[in-house]
Amino acid sequence: MAQFTVTFQPVGRSVKVAEQVTILEAAGAAGLPLHAACGGHGHCGKCAVRVISGASDPTPSESRLFTEEELAGGWRLACRTRVAGDISVDVPASALIVSHRIEVNGIGREVLIEPNIVKTALRLPAPTADDPRDDLTRIMDALDDDVRAPNSIRALRDLPSLLRRNSFHVTAVTAGRTLTSIEPGDTSEASYGISIDIGTTTVVVYLCHLPTGEVVSISSELNPQAQYGEDVISRLQLATSGPEGLARLHGSITQAIDRLIGQAADQAGIARDVIYEIAVVGNTCMSHLLLGLDPIGLVRLPFVPTFKGAQLVRASDLGIQIHPDGNVYVVPNIGGYVGADTVGVILASELDQSTGLQVAVDIGTNGEIVVAQDGELWACSTAAGPAFEGARISRGMRAATGAIDKVSLDGDVDCHVLGDVAPTGICGSGLVDAVAEMVRVGVVDESGRLRRQEDVNGVPEKVRRRIVENEAGLEFILASAEESGSGRPIAITARDIRESQLAKGAIYAGVDLLLQMLGRKPDEIDRLLLAGAFGNYIRRESAVAIGLVPALPPERIVSIGNAAGLGARLVLCSVSLRRRAEQFARRVHHIELSEQDSFYDRFADAMALRPLPRPA
Repeated sequence: MAQFTVTFQPVGRSVKVAEQVTILEAAGAAGLPLHAACGGHGHCGKCAVRVISGASDPTPSESRLFTEEELAGGWRLACRTRVAGDISVDVPASALIVSHRIEVNGIGREVLIEPNIVKTALRLPAPTADDPRDDLTRIMDALDDDVRAPNSIRALRDLPSLLRRNSFHVTAVTAGRTLTSIEPGDTSEASYGISIDIGTTTVVVYLCHLPTGEVVSISSELNPQAQYGEDVISRLQLATSGPEGLARLHGSITQAIDRLIGQAADQAGIARDVIYEIAVVGNTCMSHLLLGLDPIGLVRLPFVPTFKGAQLVRASDLGIQIHPDGNVYVVPNIGGYVGADTVGVILASELDQSTGLQVAVDIGTNGEIVVAQDGELWACSTAAGPAFEGARISRGMRAATGAIDKVSLDGDVDCHVLGDVAPTGICGSGLVDAVAEMVRVGVVDESGRLRRQEDVNGVPEKVRRRIVENEAGLEFILASAEESGSGRPIAITARDIRESQLAKGAIYAGVDLLLQMLGRKPDEIDRLLLAGAFGNYIRRESAVAIGLVPALPPERIVSIGNAAGLGARLVLCSVSLRRRAEQFARRVHHIELSEQDSFYDRFADAMALRPLPRPA
């Protein structure tokens, strides 16, 4: 089969690929993974690139997404355009999966440090005629009574020579009160663990010093599975399509974790073999893909996972390099679409021990919601979709350099852009701001309808003129083609507004339904916790204005950062909290919204762009 060269600009990177390979696949081979929110099916437009030379005729998908002028200028979808000769491709920053603003901090907690991994320095007496104890007994007698002997022969093989070479001065390593290895000299301070938050969008790795619980370094990147689809459903479809699809998703996440652990270890100046344990949170699908488990049960009702309880596996079995005896502890799941990340949020925010009425919302592709009433827990997951993460939005992108993250309309459009550069797209917090402001000034009505220029009254002329109509319909221009960094205008379309309504309606309806099941009302919430990166950066006033969250006084709405990641660190550094998480995960009342008839009525009502609940 013929091979051709694909050159990617502006990075100047080239790769040879076989004929008929897509530009999306060629970019991956060149180490330039592109966004493909729809899994490469030509629907989302996130992989838009400009073919400088060698452009093929546009496909129907491309004709639908691009104007005639854009098509003539070489704009194509990387997932639809196949290589039929040597070509040169210009890749805009908005199409690249790159580092972006990732929330790595969580709420503060004071915790008794009691890790599962304990290292004990020992100075043992050498054998004598009066003390002829065997080597293993000599060590076990020096440890606590509840420490168990090794269950692996590997720990014994080097024991005789190691003791004698080091004058019986060694360090015993125990995991879960079982002796796992013996090290020469006093290495008790060289004890580290890793906690990981595997999000659908991002992966964050924390390197922790186990004796103190201190985080010594952090590394993070976008979840590389995004190249196969930016939402859980796309990845489930690939994973259940056959062994090859599951292997690709499993391999991409384990390789990313291994890479991030290496970066964290390098930052801290330590070797990987002093990392003894990993604790992981993620949604139920992410937990399955990490372990390489077929998630077929998550594809259709009643959404039954392969496992819900905590799992403990060898890191080496996942291809992750830490200490040879190191384990990976996967925090338990709650249900099919309420996973270990929600357990982490509950643990970090202490909802299981809270008083009054508290609600936590982790806003992402799946909006996980927890309602706590005097420590009793109810949880659900609502399919918010990826709109608030930039997907399915015409010029949506991650919270990366070039993303509009704040919008105000005061005489004209005023946009804040991450990185202080020309804008290339809009991220979730910017979308919420834009929609809230458009409703406030009357450009958009409460039903979500974008009004024409002639139908808008009492609006500053500069704002009114930003409403334009083209072959795609009405849209509101935030930045013109000349003002943007991509040469394409950045606008909010009628479809974008509808996507934001679908996302926010699903989240609000989920909160409302759980409260109704408890006989409570939204205005009775004592504290509303917003978790995750989106929850941390969104303006509370905008979220309330469009009815994304209940209309509460600002002091009752609290952003708690990456609470899921903090939960992973807590189970790594405290076996008591690990046991507590396992216990409350079993007693959470899991509600499957798709089985609740009243959810759809609430969802339809919650689509309105106004503060909710409605004023009496």
